[in-house]
Amino acid sequence: MPSFPSRPLVRPRDDGLQLSYQLPHRVHAAQGYPILAPNGSSIIVYGYETGLKVVWRGGRPFAPEKPAAAKVDKPQKAPSASDDAIMIIDSDDESLAETQQTQQEDEPSPQFDDEEPEVDPAYPFEGVLRQVDIPLGSRVLELAVPRILPETARSALDPFPPALRQVIIISAVCADYSTRIVTLPLNPPHPIHKDLGIQTVSISGGVSHQETPRGISATFTYQEIEQQEQDSSRSLSASRSTPGRWDLLVATHSSESSGLLIIHRIPILKEEKASGTVYHLCDDEIETRRRYLPAPAVNISFNPSSYPSTRHPTLLVAFHSGCVKIYSCFYMKLSKASRRSSGPQSDFETSETEGKWLISLYPGFERSPSGLPQRKTIIDAEWVLGGRAAMVLMSDGEWGVWDVEGAGPGTIKGPLQRQSSVQGVSGGSLTAFSVSGRILGALPGASRSEPSGPVFEQRPRFAPLTPSTKRLREDTLLKGASTGVAASPSLSGSISVYQTNSWKDPLPDESILLQHGNQSAVIPSLLSLWRNAVKASGTFDSSNRCRVSAIQDIALMGERLKGIGHLPAASRRTRGQTFDMLLTAEHRVLILAPRLTEPETAPATQAPVREMPTTEVDQQMLRKGELDVDGMDRLLSGMASANRSLRIGSPIKRARIFA
Repeated sequence: MPSFPSRPLVRPRDDGLQLSYQLPHRVHAAQGYPILAPNGSSIIVYGYETGLKVVWRGGRPFAPEKPAAAKVDKPQKAPSASDDAIMIIDSDDESLAETQQTQQEDEPSPQFDDEEPEVDPAYPFEGVLRQVDIPLGSRVLELAVPRILPETARSALDPFPPALRQVIIISAVCADYSTRIVTLPLNPPHPIHKDLGIQTVSISGGVSHQETPRGISATFTYQEIEQQEQDSSRSLSASRSTPGRWDLLVATHSSESSGLLIIHRIPILKEEKASGTVYHLCDDEIETRRRYLPAPAVNISFNPSSYPSTRHPTLLVAFHSGCVKIYSCFYMKLSKASRRSSGPQSDFETSETEGKWLISLYPGFERSPSGLPQRKTIIDAEWVLGGRAAMVLMSDGEWGVWDVEGAGPGTIKGPLQRQSSVQGVSGGSLTAFSVSGRILGALPGASRSEPSGPVFEQRPRFAPLTPSTKRLREDTLLKGASTGVAASPSLSGSISVYQTNSWKDPLPDESILLQHGNQSAVIPSLLSLWRNAVKASGTFDSSNRCRVSAIQDIALMGERLKGIGHLPAASRRTRGQTFDMLLTAEHRVLILAPRLTEPETAPATQAPVREMPTTEVDQQMLRKGELDVDGMDRLLSGMASANRSLRIGSPIKRARIFA
């Protein structure tokens, strides 16, 4: 199996390092897993020609193995005569099953060091701790990881799938038209362990696509068990008396017919063992729903909101023709209760339907080659503002945000006025952007060494403070004249969203990464940019968080940039940034990360800092004839400052210093 290189090609940058991992195979898709491993490692997942590769990077290393304590217990049970008699009485099948179960339970869990590794000055970056190959027998076209918010962005009281604390869940679509769901432990397996605990569920045949899938997205939902089912389950087994279960929602799309959307609902079962609770996917109870689309989709994306929010099963479906639609996979509607029903006295009851289109979003117009106006071509769309708004990237480099629920700063309530979520509207449309911008291309006279170097909304660092600028902010004054040309059209692009603030804040603040062709840009704070755009008067915030900044000086080695995303940073005390940037080229994976440094610790024998002598102390030392050269410098400096501050000071006052 091809191996992920342990030592990358390191290239210094102004803001850190560029780590380039050259691979012997073509990379089709790569993403950073949203959850860190228990030892603090960040996880990279990418698909190639024959399967998946999972890489653990950084974190606390493995602790030395202790084989003496693990191998002493097994020989002690063999000499017992009673054990031999029991083994003879039992059947062969039962003894084989017990032996396999004992081997699995005796497999020790990996142990890690208590402290972080020291930073090597020659290699000031996180190293590769472990890598696992998962062969699938087919080319992986696209992959998806669960839409989970970072740990700081979700409350401890919010419902969270317990399986994600133990296993990694990856969904992928392959060239053989199948959909694969792979699970493996979240902890990096020790190199000496043979059983990796990998489970693969394959969905193919009549319930899958008949053409090559184009995209995939995954999220979690919760299925509550009705009261009758709970009563029957309690009588059958105590382990099945839980109020509900978590399910995995996997959505895929292809260009079959006019366009096909398939949604799979896969149960996650919990099993109690001697070693603890184990979670695995149930491939016998998969529910599948099909929905034909009006046109082939560009990409799909589940809402990042978690259960029990009513928007969590909604899909953002983007079309090339210039339209983005929001689809609810499991639409809950109110229907009148039957008069003959003997249940509680209620006028309405909820019933689940097959799904429903909720709202359509349209960008602006452009002139087609034939001269007729047409909608702009969409290349990617993604949820922002915690699932309350949608961001779109178009082929001409323009991006914009639709405030679907009117939750953004300074926006007017839109079609979802007085609605708590997108679930409460159907059949509406929205065209106006709440905030928008454009990725500009390089100047015609730019250097040929960096032909793809983009230029983005360059502004002066300091704005002149005049009464005119206090009352009215002019675009040409604060943003500057447009220094770039329109970016060349491209059908390759992507959007990555990562929440950076805490769940206690009223609105989520997110970092946005944009990729358009071979150009890439970052919005450090979409919320700050949004507030700055709608503010027509007052103080203007000209910090870097309020602008679109180009990610320059990226060495792709002549390859094409295929994607960009956020990689949660490995936990380390000296890290200030919570994420790194993961870029995907044709045969390499690149990481943009800051340079690691050791924390500066003060020595224990350091003497306390002395206070600087005052002027009176220096005068006393001067009278005694014990004033040193430093003291004379302080006195002369004081005289100079006194002369500058008191231009008409009395000579008698100045002479008192030497009295």
